[in-house]
Amino acid sequence: MSNKVIPIIDLFAGPGGLGEGFSSVRDKKGKLAFKIALSVEMEKFAHQTLTLRSFYRQFLHKDDGRAPRAYYQYLEGSILKDELFEAFPKEYAAAKKEAVCAELGNEKMFPHADFFDSRIKQALTGSKDWLLIGGPPCQAYSLVGRSRQTGGGKTNEDKEEKRLKFEEDPKHTLYQQYLRIIARHSPSVFIMENVKGILSSKLDGEYIFPRILKDLAHPKEANKDKWSGSEYKDSQYEILSLVQSVDKTKKDFVIKAEEYGIPQARHRVILLGIRKDKYKNAVTTLEKSEKPVGVLSVIDDLPELRSGLSKGKDSAKEWSKVLDDIVTQSWFGELDGKVKKELTLIAASRKRPKSRGANRITDCEAAPENDWYKDDKLKVICNHEVRAHIEEDIYRYVYVSAFGSAHDFSPKLANFPEALLPLHKNVQQGVKNAKFADRFRVQIGGKPSTTVTCHISKDGHYFIHPDPFQARSLTVREAARLQTFPDNYFFEGPRTAQYHQVGNAVPPLLAKQIGEIVAKLFEVK
Repeated sequence: MSNKVIPIIDLFAGPGGLGEGFSSVRDKKGKLAFKIALSVEMEKFAHQTLTLRSFYRQFLHKDDGRAPRAYYQYLEGSILKDELFEAFPKEYAAAKKEAVCAELGNEKMFPHADFFDSRIKQALTGSKDWLLIGGPPCQAYSLVGRSRQTGGGKTNEDKEEKRLKFEEDPKHTLYQQYLRIIARHSPSVFIMENVKGILSSKLDGEYIFPRILKDLAHPKEANKDKWSGSEYKDSQYEILSLVQSVDKTKKDFVIKAEEYGIPQARHRVILLGIRKDKYKNAVTTLEKSEKPVGVLSVIDDLPELRSGLSKGKDSAKEWSKVLDDIVTQSWFGELDGKVKKELTLIAASRKRPKSRGANRITDCEAAPENDWYKDDKLKVICNHEVRAHIEEDIYRYVYVSAFGSAHDFSPKLANFPEALLPLHKNVQQGVKNAKFADRFRVQIGGKPSTTVTCHISKDGHYFIHPDPFQARSLTVREAARLQTFPDNYFFEGPRTAQYHQVGNAVPPLLAKQIGEIVAKLFEVK
């Protein structure tokens, strides 16, 4: 294969985590191995994030390989985005051409297939060796998503109606749109990513994963009646695992991110497809890290922030009073000695963060251990602002984080003092460990975090900061650090949309490791 820069088509791109990782891979000569030619995403704020990052990457392929000062001025808030783009019209035009806001799927709802075929052909500019990456939206394959969509009916008829509606959800078959593009355009290599739920998902009563593997191995044959035209290629693929295994069971396709230096226990199905005429029995196994990376090792250098108060006056003084009053609460006497000691120190301390966000980078005590995050030209911490919480939740957050600090694990509802239990209908089920027993979950500082999911956009209960003195949930930037986004990666849109983008993404640092394997495949001649 060629040693030239390999073009990438990125489908279902989200905010661009998978593309960011691949775009960071360098060849033996130190040059960037890949360049995104086209990225497709339907959600408008994620698309705005993609466009900005595409604009940033336009400069990486230039001689000096660095973004202009104006990019950082936009991140600092000293210029508007329109001013940034107007200052560099050529790079902005390239970014707009690369990042497309559209969705593959039902032709009645979304652009016709010809639209995508035309854009892909234009983007590839005749390249024969290229890479396809991405994955269908994960909601339909999510175990929680399936339970919500197929349960909850009052009668058997209601439940059956919900089940049928779920089975007809086009998200189940969006992988066929991905499949059609493989059959039509025949990439040399493809990467397909999805949630673990895809392994147990069923369609028409049958497990969908074996069908996906078979279809991806011979895409045209998967729908030969519809894809019989000469424009469709009869290419066949080897579908490979990226983990150390030879059994080819379902689990062999699951990558556990924490085993590869990612500070997060994120388990995802990732398939590597190599066109058979290009397959040379190359090594395709990720190398595991020597030890796991803990939460605090990647977020502890960020400026400390206080939580906000959502009711009444929100000020550092009022917030401090909430912490002062910890030892006077009725539930304090019920706590075990270790947690009491932690909370007593918090109540007695006067060294508390006063700001709710956006501190300058010069306020950081240290740099993160991994240089992957850093950018010397960046003078601010982007997307680092906290939510506001009700007083009752602040006490719960303080308790949970103090418990985690004292015992090195997050408490279940059964560990809570009675007065701190939330007033939810099914809270007693949680107390009995029947359902949602870990409704409030602190991330343990010395361990990888739990999976950062889209749920973080709704509330922070599952993503409580390990430092009890801050008494809050994680910021977008902290979640982005756990997802291994570089600090100069800016998330557009309101904060809820930013959280959603981060939770939806593939960790770029994991994608980079996969990209290094794929780059070697393209070097084989």
